[in-house]
Order: sequence, then C-alpha cells, then structure tokens
Amino acid sequence: MADERLRTFVTVARCGSLSAAARELFISQPAVTQQVHKLEAEYRCQLFLRHERGVKLTPAGEVLREHALRVVELEEQAGEALAALQQSLRGTLRLGATFTLGEYLLPPILARFKAAHPDVELLLEIENAAKVVEHVAGGAYGCGVIEGPHHNPFVRSEKLADDELVVICGPSHPFAGRAELGVDDLRTATWVLREPGSGTRTVFEDGLAAAGIDPESLSVLMRVGSTQAVKGVVREGLALTAVSPWTVREELESGALVRLAVPALELHRAFQFIFARGARLPLVTRRFVKYCREQVAEKLAQV
Repeated sequence: MADERLRTFVTVARCGSLSAAARELFISQPAVTQQVHKLEAEYRCQLFLRHERGVKLTPAGEVLREHALRVVELEEQAGEALAALQQSLRGTLRLGATFTLGEYLLPPILARFKAAHPDVELLLEIENAAKVVEHVAGGAYGCGVIEGPHHNPFVRSEKLADDELVVICGPSHPFAGRAELGVDDLRTATWVLREPGSGTRTVFEDGLAAAGIDPESLSVLMRVGSTQAVKGVVREGLALTAVSPWTVREELESGALVRLAVPALELHRAFQFIFARGARLPLVTRRFVKYCREQVAEKLAQV
C-alpha cells in the first residue's frame, strides 16, 4: 500500500491548504502537518511554503508531487485489477453536485449504487454549479454533476440527460389561474431567484435575455441559496420562480405549487457529468457514471 504520508502530501498539494486537506482526509490538521513534516525530514528538504492563504509547493515539492502521483495512481490501478478479478468494486468516489441534482435526483441513485457495491466509499458535496466546476478542475472531486453550461477550459463534460426549467407560483398567487403568461407578465412579476453562480439561475437569465427581457430589470423579492428554500417562499404566493420539474414533482401533483405556461420563454438545458480534463477516471467512477445513466434513463421512461 502507498505510504499514507504520500497520499496526504498529494492532497495538500491539490487543495493548497492544510485545513482543506484535513477535511477531505477526515483527519485533524495537526495530523496532516505531522505527516508533511515527516516527509520533509525523510527527504531533507522543504516541500511547502506557507503563506496567509495556505501553502504552495517548493521546487522540491513539485518534483515529489510528480512521482507521488504516479505511486498513488499505480496503487489504485492495482486495486482495480484485483477487484475485477474478485468481481467486487472498491474505492472512493468524491462527487460534487449542484443543489437540483444533489438534493433530488442523485440521493436514491447513490443509495442503490452503495447497496450494490458496499465496499465503495461515497462522498457527496452539494454546492452551486460554479463551485462544483471549480473543485472538479482543481481535483477535489473526481466527478461532478451540474446543470447548464460551463466555460472552464480545465473541465470536460459528458451529457447525462435533457432538462427544462418550469415557471411556478403558489396556489394563492394572482397568476395561478391564468392559462398562460406573456412577456409583459414576466417583466412585471416579482421573482425569487437562486444566488449568483447557480446553474438554474444562469439558464433562467439566458432564457429571459433571449425573450427580450433584461434580467437586471426584474423585481426580485430575494435571492436564496437553496432550491428547497426557494420553493418555501413561492408557496406563500409572494413571487414566481423557475426550477427543474425534478424538484417540484410532488408539489405539482398535490397542488402545493402551480406550473405556469409561458410560451415565450424557452429554458432548455442539460444535466452533465464533468471531469478534470486529461484526468484518468478510476473504475469506481466509470461504473458510477454508467449506473447513473441507466437509472436516469429508466426514470425518464416512466415520466
């Protein structure tokens, strides 16, 4: 097995912070510091330079990282080969997902995947799209699942499924009984929006611009960092919002929320897997991606 000090060193180098590496490795920051110091004592050189925002590699650290990455990767490949021989799947999947996907679509899929592969360790972090892309590019997550486009050159994408935002309101809202809304209705309505960096918000604002509406001209009641919170505000009948139908299926069926027809507004997007460009995908990641595709296709076939 690869020296745990090398794994810790690689994690600190990727995270750029002792505290961030400690959180990812589920050990204390002093334990991380101790392992780094032991490596520095063994190789008789300084591996990191400390600064107020974290740490960065010294020239010696850059050299060690190149070799340490190969050692860790070789161990992972050996484990995969042995697991395939034993017809079992082992490993760790660090997955980043947006709120829409991480709170609604992925949990049952992850639960079933874990039940089928009990030796796999699953770590899910839920953030807005901008953060997920950033952390995938930096290597903190082996895989991300986001909605809508991104423009990071260090990240590549693979489509998972098509999606379309729907405009909703509470049953007490004046628009609830309308057959459809026009562009002027959208301009005069009050809205609840997700925070900047949200994939849902980006797609919504792009759709408004295409319909000739300046997103900055909207009357915004509040900006909220959670789809669940957005729905809670909208249920009170104070504002409209646009969300994925995956997030409001139960509320639309029960009448707690109302879907509004807006012919002038096109809010198409895609759910996407994202990976660090050029990174080798471990077997556990490849298996999960395949399983997730199958599960989502099955769900869509039932709609």
